[in-house]
Amino acid sequence: MTGLLAPPPPVAGAAVNEILAYYAAHRIGLEAESVADGIGLTLLVIFGATFHARARSIPSVTAFGASGIVAACGLVEVAAFQALAYRPNPDPTRAALLNDLQSFTFQAMTFPTLLFLGAAGAAILGAGVLPRWLGLAALAAAALQAAAWISFFAPTGILAAGGLPNIVSFAALLAWLVACSLMMLRSGSLSPGH
Repeated sequence: MTGLLAPPPPVAGAAVNEILAYYAAHRIGLEAESVADGIGLTLLVIFGATFHARARSIPSVTAFGASGIVAACGLVEVAAFQALAYRPNPDPTRAALLNDLQSFTFQAMTFPTLLFLGAAGAAILGAGVLPRWLGLAALAAAALQAAAWISFFAPTGILAAGGLPNIVSFAALLAWLVACSLMMLRSGSLSPGH
């Protein structure tokens, strides 16, 4: 949800003044996003359980486990956001540290997210419980997670942790989750292969 109620936060390594100004200007939106993110991450785990109940395979249980890891990483990021949004005038050093923590947590989420999407794609392609294109889309979204790892090597700027590669890979995850959820709802009683 971050980016919908407030613009994306400053990337890792951003200037302290930019960080302080961002959190001061977007405090209310970030507090609302923190609640929405917490709910969304909880729903991700429920999605993972439902997906596994449908596919019943080693890849689907792997996707279920990975959804829990993604949720845990996301909740750490939400805690860092909330710690900054909660205090109206945070200490500049602490603000920079917490902003970097949330950026790098968002970046590190690409590892379990790649596992989640890759395992879900393998489960779909192997079990045939959902359309093949959905499995291929999961694998494409997983590839975007790996491409986002460039952010580990960019010290600051648009490619830094929390920057454009992370935002694009996260958008791919969200798009796949929506498409998969809709297909699971639509094909609730379909047998494998349909």
